Amino acid sequence: MSELVQQIRQALETMDFIDRAFPAFRKWGLRDEDVFVHSLGCSLWNSLGHDAGFMAVVEAPAPFAVGSDIRSDSVWFRRETGDPAVLIEFERYDGSQRSKEKLESKLANLKAANARWDGKPELLVLSAWNVGVVSAPDISGMLARTNGMVTNSSERSSGAARKSLLFYRFIFEKESTGLLKLKRLACWEGM
Repeated sequence: MSELVQQIRQALETMDFIDRAFPAFRKWGLRDEDVFVHSLGCSLWNSLGHDAGFMAVVEAPAPFAVGSDIRSDSVWFRRETGDPAVLIEFERYDGSQRSKEKLESKLANLKAANARWDGKPELLVLSAWNVGVVSAPDISGMLARTNGMVTNSSERSSGAARKSLLFYRFIFEKESTGLLKLKRLACWEGM
């Protein structure tokens, strides 16, 4: 496990960072309205990047290539060099076929963004959030299926040069008040 992966896992798995930086996740609760959970999730990943010593940028576009732009929800840049170290996507997941396809699309975009950054990122993070118990996506299968997949920007996603991939699930439960509260995290690590 790389030092960077260790740093992320330690910060998230105790939930101390989440409780300190984003009390809405576990203490206050969140309304599942529009893209509010997505906005908070992207903000959490960005804040974690800053906390880890990177310059983290939300909605950072990869260098332009053929087709439309690819924007990662969060990109962590090394302060010393300006090179991207981590590319992150944060997406809602409900276990349906449509949401599985959306996660695959986000994974393909991470791979294409990695290629546009000349393979400089050390880590790709696909992060999903769900409410209650839903089936876990087949990440290994998604990795295989996204090789050569055509992205929304009409590019073929590559094998991501054997990059480390973290898949983080944020699992919320709906309280009697109607608010969502983060109950646990699940992590899958691979290449």
